[in-house]
Amino acid sequence: MVLQSITTILQLVAITVLLVVPRVASDDAVQLSESFGGPHGNDFSDQAAVVSGQTVTSVTIRAGDRVDGVSLVISGPTAQTFTHGGTGGTDNTLTLAAGEHITSMEAHWDKKDDHTRVFYLSFSTSAGNTVSGGTQTDSTGSATAPAGYQLGGFFGRDGDEIDLLGAIWSSVTAADTAPGTVAPPDIPDTSTTAPVAQATTEPSTPGPISQTSLDPTSSGSAAVAPPASSAGSGSAVPVPSGSATSGSLEVSASPTPAPAPKASGPAVQLSETFGGPHGNEFSDQAAAVSGQTITSLTVRGAARIDGFTLEVSAPTAQTFTHGGTGGDPYTLKLGAGEYITSMEVHWGQKEGHTRVFYLNFGTSAGNSVSAGTQTDEKGSVTAPEGYQLGGFFGRDGDEIDLLGVVWTSIAVVDDTATTAGSGSTAAAVTDEDIVLSALYGGPHGNAFSDIDSIKFTQTVSSITLRSDKRVDAITLQITTPAEVTMNHGGTGGSDKTLTLGPGEYITSMEAHWGKKDDHTRVFYLKFTTSAGNSIEGGTTTDDNAVAKAPDGFQLAGFYGRAEDEVDQIGAIWTRISAKDLSLTDEEESSGSGVLFGTTIRNWVGPTIGQHSDTACYRKSVDFDSNNICPLGYGKEDTNCQAQCPLSYPIQCSLECIPQNDDCVLEALSKIGSVVAVALNAATGGVFGDILAAYKTAKWAVTCAANVVNVVRGLIYYLRYRQTTAPQGDTAELLTAAYQTDVVVYDLPVAVCACLGLPVPKNAKFADMVLVIVEGIVKQAITNGDEIISTGENVLKLLTGTGALNGTDMTTVDDLQDLISTNSSCGYELKRLTDHVIRQVNDVRNSTPDASPNDVRVKVYKSSIVMNDIPAVTNLCMGELLGNKTITAAFETRDMLRKTFGVIVDQLIDTGTTDMGKDVAKDDYMLKVANMGLVVLSTIDPTGIAYMASQFVQPICGPTAYLGEIDDGRLSDALGLTTVDEAFVGSYGTWTKKGDGVVHLILESVDIYDVKVVVHSGGDKYAEVKVGAGETVTWDATIPELQDKTLYLDRWRPGILGLPGSGGGSLLLWVPRSSEGGHLEMHVRINPS
Repeated sequence: MVLQSITTILQLVAITVLLVVPRVASDDAVQLSESFGGPHGNDFSDQAAVVSGQTVTSVTIRAGDRVDGVSLVISGPTAQTFTHGGTGGTDNTLTLAAGEHITSMEAHWDKKDDHTRVFYLSFSTSAGNTVSGGTQTDSTGSATAPAGYQLGGFFGRDGDEIDLLGAIWSSVTAADTAPGTVAPPDIPDTSTTAPVAQATTEPSTPGPISQTSLDPTSSGSAAVAPPASSAGSGSAVPVPSGSATSGSLEVSASPTPAPAPKASGPAVQLSETFGGPHGNEFSDQAAAVSGQTITSLTVRGAARIDGFTLEVSAPTAQTFTHGGTGGDPYTLKLGAGEYITSMEVHWGQKEGHTRVFYLNFGTSAGNSVSAGTQTDEKGSVTAPEGYQLGGFFGRDGDEIDLLGVVWTSIAVVDDTATTAGSGSTAAAVTDEDIVLSALYGGPHGNAFSDIDSIKFTQTVSSITLRSDKRVDAITLQITTPAEVTMNHGGTGGSDKTLTLGPGEYITSMEAHWGKKDDHTRVFYLKFTTSAGNSIEGGTTTDDNAVAKAPDGFQLAGFYGRAEDEVDQIGAIWTRISAKDLSLTDEEESSGSGVLFGTTIRNWVGPTIGQHSDTACYRKSVDFDSNNICPLGYGKEDTNCQAQCPLSYPIQCSLECIPQNDDCVLEALSKIGSVVAVALNAATGGVFGDILAAYKTAKWAVTCAANVVNVVRGLIYYLRYRQTTAPQGDTAELLTAAYQTDVVVYDLPVAVCACLGLPVPKNAKFADMVLVIVEGIVKQAITNGDEIISTGENVLKLLTGTGALNGTDMTTVDDLQDLISTNSSCGYELKRLTDHVIRQVNDVRNSTPDASPNDVRVKVYKSSIVMNDIPAVTNLCMGELLGNKTITAAFETRDMLRKTFGVIVDQLIDTGTTDMGKDVAKDDYMLKVANMGLVVLSTIDPTGIAYMASQFVQPICGPTAYLGEIDDGRLSDALGLTTVDEAFVGSYGTWTKKGDGVVHLILESVDIYDVKVVVHSGGDKYAEVKVGAGETVTWDATIPELQDKTLYLDRWRPGILGLPGSGGGSLLLWVPRSSEGGHLEMHVRINPS
């Protein structure tokens, strides 16, 4: 036992050393200095790319008050440049002479905004030359290269500036390479440390193409690989007979490659990704360009893939290296005019993390290189015509966790990308049309922003100030394109109004602020127009500033904080010439043959994210025969679980819960219902057996249920407050009203029982209400129009030509009735239904032995699911706008898509369909059952019915059938919504055509450092630290996040993890795009 304990301790010590000292050099060719600075910014290290015998040509320090960035240029043995930090400051460059080496580094550091940063750097060379930049401080340190070493790279932490810096010293002379490679007879000896492949020519006589396998585990003379690093993924494991050997490199003879076709798209495209959401993000996209010359690719692997390196020789020499240094290296050298055109990836689980186990790359000349161990879970990508592999993106650590390809155009492309959507006949959308001024005032009151109400083409007719000693309120009146009043503040003070003339607009705002009762408030405001007119109110102070509209911009709204008075204010300027994008703008259909012509914009809309319950259980399906989950599902141990949808975006074990809710509260509601049962039973136990007591003294037992009602009301209150985040007096009244509703609903029965009044009468009344609710819910789900209380009203069908005879039909969303009408919507739905049936049956018939799970994986990725169903249902919504509100039209479109989802799943599982006619019935019966249980809980002394109602909730599948989304502002196109104050005022744009990047600009006006947590599809994806008042950027790629929710929260946990005062959330959808796509979002981080 003692020996075992000692062994365990030693293992923990070893693990601790690995965690604390992650950069210990693996050999004597490279050594690390100590580091200087602070623990902020993002980790970086050049260690994996630094080698002995480097020739350093120059070092550049970019600096102003502090050190913004550093660059080290290497010319040999491999040309590469190590660049870290931002682009600010002034360049100070030292160019080294032949035989000159950088041998020392001096660093100074200090605090900036409570963050320790590097303020000054100086480098000295063996020839006595120096270069420096920045501002010297009292905190200093220096590092000197060991004898025979030089500066070969850096490690540390950075952002827009350098936060932490250490030197990587590399041996001046090249290390011995042993053991070397013994080349096969037909391949010249290259004397490299890793196997190298070169193309051979096809024999002149017909015959099979020969292959030579270089396997580090074989005993033949083909190759002798270097020993695997102890930090690698383990020993190689042979794959089944007939498969390419794990860790092998294959060389195939092939004819001279033909000239590459010219690319028809942008310079850079991104593939889909393979692997899991672990490790650190990386991307070569910013450095990869069209017209690159790739000279070699090295893959490091054994049991799994440890890392890889891509060498680029032109137009700029650079090296892309990712992953760790373990495993065996396998190198493929490309011939002239040869390109890497395919990648095969296998992945699997290691210690609960999904990692890449195997890679195989193929070239245009038929050569290939591979490494790792093959698994059942695999996928592949092929370069679009005219493209080659030009870089990578994904996630890594010591091994590769997630991988995608950056395809670059083989020919040079002048990539002057536009932001307008493909096929759009309307104006382009860009967030450059919106500029926010600085904020003036203090962090009190409630956060507000007019950003979602603003239209570019709006006309401001007047501005009103209410003020006395301070500014009480401000109002901006809009007349076109719709009447809108933007009002912030209280009702005190006297009002002054400035009415604007035709063509007149507001161009400047002057603000004064000061203290009142220890709160900073706005004391004075003055606005001036383009015609020289002005309005002012309040009292001037010494603290003041003037915000002026940029040239060509006008005042369109405000953001800031207010309650009874205006506490803080900033101006929202918009470009005068900018045009709005409208839902009804014509767009080219994104279908694949089912639908032609134009339709309205396909936007996510406001209704699909609305939740109807406190939670939903995640739908589960089985893996296919290759252990793959269908689109929209994630792997969870023994099966595939649905990714949390827009209406319930937070993953909570086997459930999904609504935006801004908390898993702890969801658990409490379940626990609370059980506690209510126990508490009620205990109280009822005073009177003996519950049933007997209910028969003989039911008034006492039911009266005791009042305690349960208190528990229930508290749970509801917690959930309501967390999901609606009331602010100010009006919202507090809403909260009180909601509580009153709970009390009015639950307590009358208990009170009647306590007073000896008959309970059955109320129970009968509840049944009558339930009958009415059935009809209302049926109509609401299937039509979505405003509900009229009488059951005799006629509701129009989707085309406006059908009618309902009454409310006693089983369902009003009978798809067969819909498609039998003469509208184009009905006709297109019929055609689409035919295509869906044929598509699913074709997949089933082409693979008769395939299980429904195999069919599901294929069908979910088919064009008819990903393109045609979204396109046709969106066409129908265009017709619905003629006689329905926008909200009702979106609800009906969402219902149509859900109906087609039922049809598809029925065809997959059974090969038949009832045309989805029962989908509405299933939905409303679920709602009715839940409502009925809550009603019964008011008369059930055990509380069991109420407990059951907590567990009767929807089964939620992933958000599906949204298709490719057209250009628009994020609130319109991608359904951007915020709850609570933390992210109020966030805005941005989506364009279908773009670089495939998700770019978040996190702009803090908070008074505290915060942590923004990024969730994708319900799973935690990343954490971003944002300092008080700082702006931080975070980038990801669309292929990583597409077809999933993007959910941000800024969480400050309190006691037991219950919601603190600093909570809030932001939610939107990240779509896929065949044209790359680009998502740009300004994430506003406010005090709360």
